[in-house]
Amino acid sequence: MTDPVREAREKLIRVGLTGDYQANDVPDVIVRSWRRSISSAAESSEPQRYREVDTDTLLGRAAVPVLDRWQHQLADTGTTLFLSDRGGSIVDRRASDSSERRRLDNMHAAEGFDYSEDSIGTNALGTSMVEKRPLFVKGSQHYSDVLAANACAAAPIYTPAGLVVGSIALGGPVEAANPIMLSLAREISQQIAERLRASSRPQDLALAMSFMRFTSSQRPTVVLDHESVLANTPGLPYVSVASHVMLWEVLNSHDWQSSATLRRELEGTHLEITARRVADGHRGHFVVHFAEIETPSLRQELVPQVPALGLVSIPALTTPRDAVALVDGPVGSGRTTTVGELRAEWGRTGPLETFVLSADATPWSSVESLLETGSDVLLRRTESLADDELLSLRGVVSRQGARHSVSPAAGVLFLTTHASGSSASMSSYVEELGVQRKTAALSDTPERIPGLVTRILNDLDPHSRHSISPAALQSLVQWNWPGNVSELVQTLTQLLGSVSASLIERKHLPKHLQQAPPRRHLSLIESAERDAIIRAMDAAGGNKSEAAELLGIGRTTLYRRLRQLGLDAGEGSI
Repeated sequence: MTDPVREAREKLIRVGLTGDYQANDVPDVIVRSWRRSISSAAESSEPQRYREVDTDTLLGRAAVPVLDRWQHQLADTGTTLFLSDRGGSIVDRRASDSSERRRLDNMHAAEGFDYSEDSIGTNALGTSMVEKRPLFVKGSQHYSDVLAANACAAAPIYTPAGLVVGSIALGGPVEAANPIMLSLAREISQQIAERLRASSRPQDLALAMSFMRFTSSQRPTVVLDHESVLANTPGLPYVSVASHVMLWEVLNSHDWQSSATLRRELEGTHLEITARRVADGHRGHFVVHFAEIETPSLRQELVPQVPALGLVSIPALTTPRDAVALVDGPVGSGRTTTVGELRAEWGRTGPLETFVLSADATPWSSVESLLETGSDVLLRRTESLADDELLSLRGVVSRQGARHSVSPAAGVLFLTTHASGSSASMSSYVEELGVQRKTAALSDTPERIPGLVTRILNDLDPHSRHSISPAALQSLVQWNWPGNVSELVQTLTQLLGSVSASLIERKHLPKHLQQAPPRRHLSLIESAERDAIIRAMDAAGGNKSEAAELLGIGRTTLYRRLRQLGLDAGEGSI
């Protein structure tokens, strides 16, 4: 007996994404998902991606009591409950009996396996999150033939801010498919969302009141405090975890006593903000309006779109002057990455030969040979050169200019240095050469950190299996990063390798980052109080009631001081 749905799916695969295609017996939502599955080269076999899961997350804590209750009510129905995180990985499964568990295990429908749409193709758990609507997928509507024996109804789970944080599904053998499964999935999703709302903070009401007072349907506006952000529809393109934390840093660096309104262009964007502070006891929050400047047709996200790793730009030449380019900045601030950006701008696609300069003699003859044969050369850390070596560098640069004027095919010489950390003679030479790009220490430009984190995570985690909570990102902003961008990259690399949950929370960060002091200057009394609280929390094993008793203060007072001193490890939003 033929399966018309499978035939329709196979026909779509044959004709491709641009071919003429109609499937009268298949819902449009399924066909859209098939097309996305083909475009993303999703697996048509069983799920292969697996990682350890962590149920001690905001989603897990909200969902587990609901799943417990529904598992009992559905015990004799032959259906299974699935909970996925925002990345599509199954984080909880409640099967009705052992035989069903074995059947599901054989197709890898178990905790830890990736059921995102771009991984396994059309399926209820993953596709409902993409479509942002409840969805019923049965039989050959699944992109993978391995799942064709199943029927599954799923609904996305929303946070109080309206973001999809995961999905819930009821599944079982295709012969047991029942339309009521979709209604049940929707109901369970709403119950989990209600628990997420119930765990939100009372101060969110103050945000909501300011939101209603200061927003209109036309002007892009957000209302935020350090844990939450509300946006009207025009303001949605400017909202992300990274933009939230960057804005918070910008707003808190302003002296509100001297000026009640802040008007400022956001570095690296085509945006200007107008902000005001709304008093709410010691906490306070902000109302921010956005306006595009310079080129209104170019709408960019709030996350800075700056070269490479959020670097400070100096207008660069469109062609290399004397075929030499100099990048100046502290060690670890992304100087080598900036060289890569310059090479891309100048259309340099060949290999880059790199030499790290030190106290040892530099093979200057090798450098010149490579340049003569058309290879680009990077000399890193020229700030370490002694004066006699600096004379050799001057000779190489001089001959490079002459060489390039005769042979445009010669290679380009790139240099990285730290002028302010160099000898007087090296600093003078840097001024003589001129700087194409300048990088800055993260301690001087903390507003860059959210954008950097976004870019680094995209590079390290191209499938977006991980995201970072606002509280964790705020801790990263508060740290002074003595190792600059290199330290940040190393920290995020270690976190991705050690954290199994899809959401990196503050509790996952190294202890020194969890306890990073606020960037605002603390008085001597505040610093001493902060140290005492840290010691008490350590002695109490994190128990706040015991820590308050050790300190001789009330628990409510401790909670307030934890927030004010940047020690509150709570994850107020997702």
